[in-house]
Amino acid sequence: MPWLALLILGPLLPAALLEAVSDPPPLLLAGSVAAATVLAWCALQVARGRREPAPAYGWAGVAALVLLSATATSRELWPITLGWAVVALAGALASRLRGNAELVALCALVATAVLTPLTMPDTGVLLALFLATAMATAVGVGLQVRSGREQAVTARRQAVAEERAGMARELHDLVAHEVTGIVVLAQAAAAATPDPTTADVLRRIERSGHDALAQIRAMVQTLRADEEAELRPTGGGAAGLRDLVAEFATSGRARVDARIDDLDLPAAHDAALQRVVSEGLTNVRRHAGEATVVEVSVTQRPGGVGLRIVNDGSGTRGIGPGSGYGLVGARERLERLGGRLDTRLEQDRWILEADLPLADPKDGAS
Repeated sequence: MPWLALLILGPLLPAALLEAVSDPPPLLLAGSVAAATVLAWCALQVARGRREPAPAYGWAGVAALVLLSATATSRELWPITLGWAVVALAGALASRLRGNAELVALCALVATAVLTPLTMPDTGVLLALFLATAMATAVGVGLQVRSGREQAVTARRQAVAEERAGMARELHDLVAHEVTGIVVLAQAAAAATPDPTTADVLRRIERSGHDALAQIRAMVQTLRADEEAELRPTGGGAAGLRDLVAEFATSGRARVDARIDDLDLPAAHDAALQRVVSEGLTNVRRHAGEATVVEVSVTQRPGGVGLRIVNDGSGTRGIGPGSGYGLVGARERLERLGGRLDTRLEQDRWILEADLPLADPKDGAS
């Protein structure tokens, strides 16, 4: 960042020329310029992110101020070049403020820069006020830079988390759903075919499907380690729900009794309902492979939509446990829209009930 070096080191030359106009002793001028150059270089390193020696740089500024101001006071002179360097160093420390060590060094540097000019008999108060203003400005700018940097990091992390959560949902909702269907079809075909060779091939397909599901669940668990992203609408209305139920009915042996009203839903509500129905039927496949009856009811009433999925044979010969994230994601979809989802086991029947109000609670609150 050349502009950063120019901003910090550039004012040293005019400050040194201004200090030389007051005709200070050559040794004092040389000491001020040398110390200012070193401290400005330290400020540049801190601003560029070299955090480890930052507190030491701050204490070096304190020492330089104390030593040179003691010499300058006796001659009623002030090391202007050094003053700029400590202001730049204070701003750099504030921009990288993370721990107690940096905070203590920054406070000591600011206090020393403001208090040491007070020892000058005539212009001490005015110089102290000037340095206090300069220090406050530098520290304020540094803290603002620090805040902006942290916000950028947070935004990047949030974007990554949203992308990971979206990928996890796509894996679970789409890929895992289709693989589950393949496994169920392979199970049904293997049980129905009399040819042992064909049955063996179908069992291999089933085992491969199980392995693929296990890998997908592991990937979903890894990807969902961060916060959830908002879901993308992927609805299909009542026709989409009927297609889901019909696909489920043709891939298994259970009798499916479905009653699905014609629906008039916003896109987000429609997508949420589609996903809940899909996940509910997928869970029947997983946990109740020998269910004989599955009931699906979707009813629209004034103010909302109700869903109920019931099956018998819970927990018998399904394709195995899922990752647990499907119903979690479905519940989160409904809750974001003010709805609810409940599941329970009741007399060997697995029951899923969902309620989705049509009025968005956020709209009602505004």
